[in-house]
Amino acid sequence: HPVKTLAALALLGAMAPTAYAVSIKDDILSITPTVRIQTRAQMNDATSSTGGDYRIAGGVVGAVDDPLDFSIRRARLGLAFKYGANWKGVLQLQGDNIDQNSTGSTTTRAGLTAVRYAWLERGFDLGEGNAIAIKFGLDKPEQNASDRLSSSRKLFPNDNASSSYLAPRGVGVGARFNHPVFMVAADLQNNTNVARDTGTTNATEEEGFFYGVRAEFSFAPDWFIAKRADSFLGKEGHGLNLGLSYGANQDAVIADADPITAAAQPGQQSLSAYQVDLMLWLNGLSAYAEYRTGTLENTPNAGAAPADIDSEYITIQAGYAFPVGEEVLEPAIRYQIIDANSDADEVSDYGNNTESGGSGTQIDIGLNYYLSGHDNKLSLAVSLWEAEEGEGDATIIRLQHQINF
Repeated sequence: HPVKTLAALALLGAMAPTAYAVSIKDDILSITPTVRIQTRAQMNDATSSTGGDYRIAGGVVGAVDDPLDFSIRRARLGLAFKYGANWKGVLQLQGDNIDQNSTGSTTTRAGLTAVRYAWLERGFDLGEGNAIAIKFGLDKPEQNASDRLSSSRKLFPNDNASSSYLAPRGVGVGARFNHPVFMVAADLQNNTNVARDTGTTNATEEEGFFYGVRAEFSFAPDWFIAKRADSFLGKEGHGLNLGLSYGANQDAVIADADPITAAAQPGQQSLSAYQVDLMLWLNGLSAYAEYRTGTLENTPNAGAAPADIDSEYITIQAGYAFPVGEEVLEPAIRYQIIDANSDADEVSDYGNNTESGGSGTQIDIGLNYYLSGHDNKLSLAVSLWEAEEGEGDATIIRLQHQINF
């Protein structure tokens, strides 16, 4: 029975040992192994845009989901190190989304191992709380605040929709300046395009780069949040950050830069995004609001360019944590407006196992049970999605346990 299964998972999570970090140190070098495992049970019930059945696992119209799906959302193993007073870095492997069954078949296993992060950073202490850092390697840039925030420190088991809109993770160089009341960062990375077209008309086209900038401000040093989190676990304290971001992935060379016409039109594609966000921490209250907008431009090598596609995403969320003995409970709620094409009223389905739905609105209602902070926690959330136009809707229940150290 699905409800009994979810209850059993919750009990197992409560019995899991408290996570803790182990470090290997000498006078110069410190190495800390890192582990993150997020196990999930999920129940889906969805209607297609035309009012019929819709299977979220695979995104199949006219099909139904299984009563219950198990998966491993995150399986990561890494090393974090510090060398001397100024150098640090991370090497992390991932095997995410194991048994997610996006094809609807249990004979296919996702979660192939890959390098998630591999970067080195050199810091320069300027005194009086000021510092500069230069980073090189494989990492996420700063510009998408929701994507940049670690999944281990989020308020809900599922990401908001804007976290996947212009969310690169590539090789490049970054710079950051930290001040007691603000932070400014810039990144330059390889283009996000993973399938560069080399056809005849694209053979001589040069591909651009991804670049992004971000700034965060507060009004006093004791209010600046140096380490962001969706939840501050009810700890005493306060913080308020205003964030501003811009990112652009320029001139990706693709096989079809005009998806409107039937025949493929080789050319370039550029995506840019702006963001403003606000993060508040006030003792037990953790709140976050975000507005993210962007434009997708397609430029065929021949013929007229199609119209640009503008997108908008709004996220508002809050959680309130309170202690229960040595542990913490935190109810939470989130509201999203998702608009992948703000110039049209879209008839859409939920999507293929996505964390949030397609164009429409989504309400997430959650409860977090922290056995040992973010290191060992259970998250239960119900997602209620409704399409912008048409009859599409979805109700999804996710129960997720996390070990993170």
